[in-house]
Amino acid sequence: MNSDFIAQLKEVIALLNKIERTYASERSKTIGQLQNKIWDEPQLQNEELYFLQELAGDLNFYEPIERDRDVALGYYDDSRLSELTEAALKKTESFLAA
Repeated sequence: MNSDFIAQLKEVIALLNKIERTYASERSKTIGQLQNKIWDEPQLQNEELYFLQELAGDLNFYEPIERDRDVALGYYDDSRLSELTEAALKKTESFLAA
């Protein structure tokens, strides 16, 4: 792995951690930053990291406000967001450690 690729993965990890630490009212901005990073960075667009593409799409369905959340359409809460980000964090960290 080249150093630029490692730096990109570390940025993804930092954003995933930030999503976990950020208040729900402020998460949308960080989620948008992560989605843009995943979608705009060519080095992150490969088959081994496809789980990041899936995560970026899934993040569109995060809704922190319960009254605005339509579960029937696939929208989810903080608990599911945490599950998704933790799983992606583990996969990304293991990829980096390989």
